[in-house]
Amino acid sequence: MLTLLNPSMWLIGLALLAGTFAGGVSIGKKWEEGRNAIERNYVAEAVDAANTAAAQAIAQIKVTNKTIQSEVRREVETNTVYVDCKLPANGLQLANQALNGAKPADSGKLPQADPAGK
Repeated sequence: MLTLLNPSMWLIGLALLAGTFAGGVSIGKKWEEGRNAIERNYVAEAVDAANTAAAQAIAQIKVTNKTIQSEVRREVETNTVYVDCKLPANGLQLANQALNGAKPADSGKLPQADPAGK
């Protein structure tokens, strides 16, 4: 009589369990391959449809070459001179210095603060 403590029974059980596992893995692998094949088929169909649509759109483009001949427009630029300047004398001097690119005499620095508060 065989008992559950018999080592050969354990080995047979383990072998059956390993075979079942291997069979399940094989079935899972085949299922995954089938699913990937279906996805690849969908992608190929989408690419073919996009290529067909692009080819049809390109075929409908009509190229036209035109030579445009027209008169050249000329614009005259005038420099406005402001005759009635209302700046005070030091403002006019600063404006002239800025136009000539000269730096002001005080180099644009603020006066020092008076420590006595005057």
